[in-house]
Amino acid sequence: MVEVAILDDEKILVDSLKLEISAMGHRVAAFYEPRSFIDYIQTAEPDLVFLDLQLPDIHGMEVLYTIKNTLKSALTIIMTAHGDMESAIQALKGGAYDYLNKPFELDEISILIQRALNENKLVREVEHHRRRAASNSRLDDFIGASQSVEKLRQMVAKLADVEKTTILLRGESGTGKNLIAKAIHNLSARANQQFIVVNCAAIPENLLESELFGYEKGAFTDANKRKIGLVELADGGTLFLDEVGDLPLPMQVKLLRFIESQSFRRVGGTMEVNVDTLIISATNLNLEEAIKNKAFRQDLYYRLNVVPIRIPPLRERGRDVLVLAGHYLDRFAHKFRKPAITIGDDAREAFLFYHWPGNVRELRNLIERFVVLATDHVITYDDLPTVMKECLLRKGSDDNQAQPAELGFEEKLAVYERRLIAEALQKAGGVKTEAAALLGISRFSLLRKIKRLYNLK
Repeated sequence: MVEVAILDDEKILVDSLKLEISAMGHRVAAFYEPRSFIDYIQTAEPDLVFLDLQLPDIHGMEVLYTIKNTLKSALTIIMTAHGDMESAIQALKGGAYDYLNKPFELDEISILIQRALNENKLVREVEHHRRRAASNSRLDDFIGASQSVEKLRQMVAKLADVEKTTILLRGESGTGKNLIAKAIHNLSARANQQFIVVNCAAIPENLLESELFGYEKGAFTDANKRKIGLVELADGGTLFLDEVGDLPLPMQVKLLRFIESQSFRRVGGTMEVNVDTLIISATNLNLEEAIKNKAFRQDLYYRLNVVPIRIPPLRERGRDVLVLAGHYLDRFAHKFRKPAITIGDDAREAFLFYHWPGNVRELRNLIERFVVLATDHVITYDDLPTVMKECLLRKGSDDNQAQPAELGFEEKLAVYERRLIAEALQKAGGVKTEAAALLGISRFSLLRKIKRLYNLK
């Protein structure tokens, strides 16, 4: 359904057109004189305008220029008297889409409207592709080869043929929920339509409803024109509700109603607006706990959680951390025009053992810092932030701790040796001769092992 405006001083013609176009399922705004029409387009954005050139007070060409300067994408069809080709040509040069000679058959209208709207849709899609080109995401962009990542890819691939459902992405901050949401959209039949992101935590509570659903002119003091909301912009495409767990309770009620009916009213409006959109939500909160604490509605949770997808934290992805680190090292070395940088063996263990509370986002930022400040082509243990060194030391002092996932035999053996040496050094207060005695080896043997295990020269 689209919005069509008609401007002509022949009332019978306007009323007939309005009936015909309304019967096609479109909204119609009818005007018999220019002033009211010009006031109308200051606040509304019709998709198509039927315009007569011979109008009282203002010539139709002036109205055409106003349309072109006021409306972003509306197409104008000129209605002109039979034989007045000169005016029609002038209007086409002035930006009109097409023209109709009066009198015309009403059957012509349906074909002309469909052709004009297809043209308008094509223009919008081309512009949409241009905007999306820089931020297009595919499933391959979610880098990793661990079992948990393979399961995630399989789950997302299953959604490619799903026309409409609600998907809830669960995962800690920085795990890549936004990337997965874009990948789901780009794999779907909606890939050529809009992907609209709403950060529910970033919009002030008093603005949430108008941002989501838009508002009509006069809805409140500063509403001097109609505003189309983010939900309406997502019509035909995907609506991504990021940080949905942070929605205030009153807004949760309105969101639930919209999801169940796929319709809404703009703030200050009385007309129901229907949309067709795939809804993807994401949160890093424990929604089940929020439901117990009366901070999140249980009925909304069930509607959002039709297809739940858990995105694993980086600490559960084993050697993916090294794969990702290598990827970002290459990317930032290219970006900052630095020579290739690698991670030394002593630092690799810290990468594998570290908890990564900020997940992939934390890893990416750390690698960028390494590349920017690099004075050597190898990242060593000494380059690591204190928190990573402390983590490795804690691991070294407790050999009952679990091994990092997916280590090979030689790496596990090296980890065990490091732990024994770290424990002995701690007991000996850092005195290597005493530590060697505690281990039952010579001081020379201890020094040789430390050089080998920590890649020292």
